[in-house]
Amino acid sequence: MRIYRGKIRPIAEDILNELIAGNDIEAVEDERAEVVLDVEAIIKEYLRMEEEISGQARELLQKRGASYTEFGKIKRMLAEEKGFEMGDKSLAWIANQIIECFLINSRVTEVYTDDYQLRRKIIQIFSRHLGMEEQVDREVRDRIKHLTENSPEWEIEYQKLYKQIARRKGLL
Repeated sequence: MRIYRGKIRPIAEDILNELIAGNDIEAVEDERAEVVLDVEAIIKEYLRMEEEISGQARELLQKRGASYTEFGKIKRMLAEEKGFEMGDKSLAWIANQIIECFLINSRVTEVYTDDYQLRRKIIQIFSRHLGMEEQVDREVRDRIKHLTENSPEWEIEYQKLYKQIARRKGLL
């Protein structure tokens, strides 16, 4: 799962708006923009921590002279040490952080829904927004059908087109 920086604001706004509309939480009307900023900060911190862990894993690989095939294993080990979730569990980790923020935030006056239901709703909102990756992937693959898949030319063209289309859709 990849969260694009360009999608952080819309995701944060949708989380707050949908939870308020669904009577899951209640927030001070004049300070809702601040709550959106709090949710954005959680998502940005997740991305920062993920980058930091990836950097540390690369450094460890270099120090040990290990194969790049061990990169994922080292990343998981570092993430576990920090109590950080990656991969399939990352959305649940972010959702838990957002719920915790709602519970301690003075701008959120009431939380009416159980944690597990809030978590499910937050993850659904993320999934809806992050589904755009598959749309971009399909569009790129449709455009480069004339090239042999996984050939060097295909890889280069795929990366180039992917960045262009993702940027156009506000993902990058």
